[in-house]
Amino acid sequence: MRVKDIVVLRNEKTTDTSRRYIGLENITSWDARFVETTSETEGTNNIFYPNDILFGKLRPYLAKGYIPKYEGICSTEFFVMSCKSGVLPHYLLYVFLSHSVIDFIKNQVAGVKMPRTNWDEFGNLNIDLPSLSVQQKIVDYLDEKTSAIDTKVELLEKKKDAYARLKKAMINRAVTRGLDEHVKLKDSGVEWIGMIPEHWEVKRFKDVFRKYSTGFTPESKNLDNFSDNEEFTWVTIADMTTRVVGISSLNLSEKAIKDNLPELTIKGSLMFSFKLTIGKTAFAEKDLYTNEAIVSIPPHRNVDLVYFYYTVPMICMNNATENIYGAKILNQKIIANMIFALPPYEEQQAIAAYLDEKCAKIDAAIANIDKQTDALKRLKRSLINEVISGKRMIE
Repeated sequence: MRVKDIVVLRNEKTTDTSRRYIGLENITSWDARFVETTSETEGTNNIFYPNDILFGKLRPYLAKGYIPKYEGICSTEFFVMSCKSGVLPHYLLYVFLSHSVIDFIKNQVAGVKMPRTNWDEFGNLNIDLPSLSVQQKIVDYLDEKTSAIDTKVELLEKKKDAYARLKKAMINRAVTRGLDEHVKLKDSGVEWIGMIPEHWEVKRFKDVFRKYSTGFTPESKNLDNFSDNEEFTWVTIADMTTRVVGISSLNLSEKAIKDNLPELTIKGSLMFSFKLTIGKTAFAEKDLYTNEAIVSIPPHRNVDLVYFYYTVPMICMNNATENIYGAKILNQKIIANMIFALPPYEEQQAIAAYLDEKCAKIDAAIANIDKQTDALKRLKRSLINEVISGKRMIE
């Protein structure tokens, strides 16, 4: 049967944003779970009711579906569907989240810059609809099996969070107290830093890093500013996903270089973000350029940049101010006057080596957890698809 023959597409809209809101970012891919975010809504939204099915039509291959138990509003990027008599919402949601359906929709929107399915395409999707008793049997079976998988995933995610907190605490202690547990301490005079080793100093950023630079962003509407030439790699915050960065999603053209004369970030420089995402760090694998949201610190003979790779996120967050919306912000003036504790060079090296060793072990444990989590999520998706498609028989 076609989807449009077994559901009613709701088209109720409202500009009243006082109701509980669900955005695409609130729904996890494939898992039909709601996660709290700070997202807010403005303008027009869809109205939904208890047991309606919400399915994301923007980038539908992300498989974002959900059944709320309450009345509220949601992004207009959701289809809001009410099941007709003889159709169980949870059964239909399992169908929508099966690989066969998602793959079909994915092929429909392939090659589109902003892939979005529409109701003509989605509503004409043909699905098998067994009797209510069989639907209920499938729902009961999948609920039991997927809940068990979800429980394992949640335990792994809690374990991952614990490792992340351990890593953060270990870094914070090492870069404010050092490695000697018996060292004499003194008051730093800065509230967020607190007590520091007696022989450490408190410095301003501009007094330690006398040479640092920020990048630039050419006009994106002028496509001549970008090219496929990897000689002029242009790093943005989105590219800073690993400790060392040498490639980017965009490269500058010779024209952009000649017109703007940007300062080059040399190989080995420490880069950190100070707009939108604050304190994200990475090293430049080669000579490259960055956008205006990134500060670059070149190699310094009296500073161990690996030590500052670990320290900068804490320095940035504790020196940032809040805007009227409560968000942390940095600017050039604040960066120049950022205050932090500074150990002697040899001690910086020792702390950096210690953190490299300890963090590598924690990162390996987290990577192993991610591997287990991904395997469980794949198992869940395969299970749903096998049951919905009839490849797995249930008793």
